[in-house]
Amino acid sequence: SYWKPVYSLVRRAWAATNEDAKDLTQDFFALVVLQDNFAERYSKSKGSFRGYLKGALRNFLSKRSRDDSREKRGGGVRITSLTIKDSDLEEVLPDESAQRPEEIFDSAWRTVVLDRATRLLGERLEAQGKRVYYEVFKRYDLEAVDGVTSYETVAKELRISVDDVKNYLTRSREEFRNAVRSILCESVGSPEDLSREWDALFGGM
Repeated sequence: SYWKPVYSLVRRAWAATNEDAKDLTQDFFALVVLQDNFAERYSKSKGSFRGYLKGALRNFLSKRSRDDSREKRGGGVRITSLTIKDSDLEEVLPDESAQRPEEIFDSAWRTVVLDRATRLLGERLEAQGKRVYYEVFKRYDLEAVDGVTSYETVAKELRISVDDVKNYLTRSREEFRNAVRSILCESVGSPEDLSREWDALFGGM
């Protein structure tokens, strides 16, 4: 999933076409990320994985900008874990209102984290026998048309009371925040780093 932030930054930083951005993204993963020592060099004590990956990408793009000739796509490394489909790109195309490539990277990273957290929330509530909690969350927070719906509408759809909707929504939102924290904890090494990563991605969420 983390190819999406990479692709987004490349599109903006290089003013690249779709195809060129995909090629550069493929090259970055083949020549940098998929190399054996990339993960080994990362240490949580030095900050978040997001920052580590972003720094590696900056170095990669800087080197490419100095090269007169492009290396053959993939550099002879067979890519088996990265597939970029045009149908997946709409949600990560650079936002023209964003001022800096790194803002686009962080925005796409945030989207990846939230998508993972949503799936994790569903899995956790399903395992607890509380699927209806997730359905309330999905209908009220994720699927509302133009961000607007009502407790009454959700209650009617799920055949539960309005009070149940309110209670389930409160609980599922708390669980969602916990899911986000769980995902962020995978790539930070301390409570302080977690707090900084949370603020960097979500501010006062």
